[in-house]
Amino acid sequence: MKIVKIYLRAVDQEGKKRLAMFDTNRNADIDNLTTVVEPGATVIWKLDCLSEISRIARIYSKTGKRNIFKTDPRKIPFSKAFKLKISKDAEGEEAYAIEYILCDDTKVIIDPVIRIPPPPPPPQ
Repeated sequence: MKIVKIYLRAVDQEGKKRLAMFDTNRNADIDNLTTVVEPGATVIWKLDCLSEISRIARIYSKTGKRNIFKTDPRKIPFSKAFKLKISKDAEGEEAYAIEYILCDDTKVIIDPVIRIPPPPPPPQ
């Protein structure tokens, strides 16, 4: 079973609250990360060290298509992380929202994407 972790850190760019994200696939971006996962994988969102984020309030599907987010990710008990088990029949890509609370109690929402690549063509 493949596990992909997405780490979150609040950053301030020219006075605007932004979210730096990087995943264990070695991808990184600010506010617009696209994470590639395999069907059946588990995705875990965690706060990075010194993230300046008090907590993740909620993670949910933004499009409502539910082709990847069959259910919304759930908070992992006794931690500040969220977890989503992706079904084995998931496909395509889906935009989602991360609502988080900064250490100064500011609420921020950003919209990254999770994508499942198409299966490889059969050998000939």
